[in-house]
Amino acid sequence: MDFKSKETAIYQEPRNGIRRWIYIVGEKVMLMMVELDPNVGIPQHTHPQEQISFILSGKAEVRTSEGTYVFNEGTAYHFKPNEPHETRNPGPEKLIVLEVFAPPREDLLKER
Repeated sequence: MDFKSKETAIYQEPRNGIRRWIYIVGEKVMLMMVELDPNVGIPQHTHPQEQISFILSGKAEVRTSEGTYVFNEGTAYHFKPNEPHETRNPGPEKLIVLEVFAPPREDLLKER
């Protein structure tokens, strides 16, 4: 068994206004929490991993090739492997999202 708290998770601040904690990295799956300050976004990107996200608090504006969506706390959404997507916090409060990747995102683990 493996377990982590916010204090023992891998902490990264890739850009001003974006913080992430990588909690668990298994053989086939990874669990991460991301915080975005109001009016901060993660630009469009792709990755070969499948991604499931769940909004713990705040509001997310998510853009894909299918359209732009605004999701509130308690909403889950899914990206297929290599699906272009971007996420932005339209505010006014902090956005906190729990994210699961399968397989793990090795690129994020290298950013330590």
